[in-house]
Amino acid sequence: MSYAGMKERSGRVQLIQVEHGGRVYEAAQRWGIEPHQVLDFSANINPLGPSQGVLSAISNALTPTSLRVYPDAHNFVRAIADKHRLMPDEIVVGSGAASLIFAVIHALSPKRVLILEPAFVEYSRASAAVNAQITTALLTEERGFTPDFESLLRAVKERHFDLVILNSPHNPTGASYPRNELLSLINAAEGHNTSVLLDEAFIDYAPQASLVSLAATKPHLIVLRSLTKFYAVPGLRIGYAVCAAKSAGRVREQIDPWSVSTVALEAGRVALDEVEFDVESRRANAVAREEFAGALRSIGLEVLPSAANFLLGKLPHGGSGGDLQGWLESKRILIRRCDLFHGLGEAFIRLAVRSSSDNVRLVCLIEEWLKINERS
Repeated sequence: MSYAGMKERSGRVQLIQVEHGGRVYEAAQRWGIEPHQVLDFSANINPLGPSQGVLSAISNALTPTSLRVYPDAHNFVRAIADKHRLMPDEIVVGSGAASLIFAVIHALSPKRVLILEPAFVEYSRASAAVNAQITTALLTEERGFTPDFESLLRAVKERHFDLVILNSPHNPTGASYPRNELLSLINAAEGHNTSVLLDEAFIDYAPQASLVSLAATKPHLIVLRSLTKFYAVPGLRIGYAVCAAKSAGRVREQIDPWSVSTVALEAGRVALDEVEFDVESRRANAVAREEFAGALRSIGLEVLPSAANFLLGKLPHGGSGGDLQGWLESKRILIRRCDLFHGLGEAFIRLAVRSSSDNVRLVCLIEEWLKINERS
């Protein structure tokens, strides 16, 4: 049986090329300016954060006593358990979602992995690190980059994968997958002893879609959460995984002792209780995101609907994201070109949602670049 858009390849080749956004220090050094002078649309960080509560927690954690004592994740784990109504042994703490991806895949040691692409490159890198055979299900522009869940269900039932990797909202498109479709796929995987790794790094912008509270009830489901993006502390590196206690124990064995600092743990503990900050961040992002998307469409870009704090756009007239990236860097602005995402061409760019004034500035510059290209 054939499966639309699916392709098998050796995992080893995935270790070759890696590029992430957020390379602010490198850009500042190259341009001879201070890091705060770089306008970064390449990393999807909440423009409202860090909150005052998180900043106070960081300051309070930087005491001579705390710095002389090894980190203890107990209070942070307890806060996660209280928030999601979990048991502490169903939670694994790690230094950000990326490190947890590697820990989970090393713990599972899958031989056959299914990944929906375009996707975060670390899924493939982590799978390649355990010599897994990677099968990709390509999300196509013709389908609006939405998964063919019917095809995926057939593949899970008939292809005997050890692991399926999903993320919602999806990066780089920002799409939030329907809850019932995700559950159907997860349940099908359960029935065939296939593990599912669900990356919810951006779910704080759409918390109603989260499956984190279900993770501990399903023996083959592992949900990842990140605190660094929504709470604007990527420099601290903190995240967690939720799964059944037995699976959590296996993942925990792959985590280095004291892998998360006291400062990050305290910031994370306080962040989990930031109700007003959460609500305001979602409200502000929804408004800014729609305004930003509308403005980009008004100058000719195709922009996909997004449930996260970033937008995937396609430049008109066969424009090159690499060329636009280079031109914007002359203005001290970073964006994310997307041709290195498997399945996306040169015309695609991913843009973080920042403040309204920053977003307007970028739209004006992209419009200027488009007019320059039309004349040349």
